[in-house]
Amino acid sequence: MSLSNWLPFIIVTLIIIIGFVKTISSYRKTIKNHNFAIEYMNNYREFCSPLFQNTFNSDKYQWLKMNSSKIQTLMGSFGIASMYKPPGANYYFSNHQMIINGISSIRESYSHMDNGFGLNLDRKILQETIRMIDDMLLTFIGAADNWVNEAQKELKNPLIWLREGVRFVVTSPVSLMYWSGLIRYRTYNTLSNNFLVKLLSFLIGVIGFVSSIVTIVTGYTPFRSLIGF
Repeated sequence: MSLSNWLPFIIVTLIIIIGFVKTISSYRKTIKNHNFAIEYMNNYREFCSPLFQNTFNSDKYQWLKMNSSKIQTLMGSFGIASMYKPPGANYYFSNHQMIINGISSIRESYSHMDNGFGLNLDRKILQETIRMIDDMLLTFIGAADNWVNEAQKELKNPLIWLREGVRFVVTSPVSLMYWSGLIRYRTYNTLSNNFLVKLLSFLIGVIGFVSSIVTIVTGYTPFRSLIGF
C-alpha cells in the first residue's frame, strides 16, 4: 500500500497522540488542584482549632490569606454564596466570596472575642463562620474527588484522546488569537468550551476515524469514488 493510503490513518494517529498528551496534562492539573484543596483545608483547620484556646497562629493566617484568591478561583461557584447574611447582621451580600472574605472575618471576630467586646456574640459569629467555610471546602473536595476519578477513566479511553486531539486542532485558531492578544481570556474560554465547538470536534473525530479505517481497507482511490469525489 502506498503512503497515500496510510496518510489518513497517520493524521488520525497524530491527533490521538496530541489528545493523549492533553489528557495527561489535564489529569495532572486535576490532581494538583485536588491536592491543593486538601492542603488548604488542613491548614485552615490547624489555624481555626486553636482559636478557641486563645491561640492565633499568624503564620497560618498569612498562608491562608495569601492563598485565599487561588482557592477561591479553583472553587468557583462552590465558594460563592448567592445571598449571604453574616452571622448576627441584618443585611445581605449577593455573590459573596466566602473564602476571601471569610478568612478576614475570622480574624476580625477573633480580635473582638480576644479583646472581650461582645464575647458570647463574637464567639458564636466565629464558630458559624468557621463552620460555613469548612463545609464549603469539604463539598468542593468531594467534587474534586469525582473529577479525579473521571480524569483517571479518561486516561484509559482512546475515544477521549481522539476528542481532545480534534478539539485542540479545532480551537487552535482561537488559541492563537488569545496568545496574540486579540481576544481576552474570558472570550477564549467561552469559545473553547462552547457546546457547538465540542459537537463539531466530536463529529470531525468520528468522521476522521471512520474515514481513515475505510481508506486503509478500500484504498484512497476507491474511497474517493465511493463518496463521490
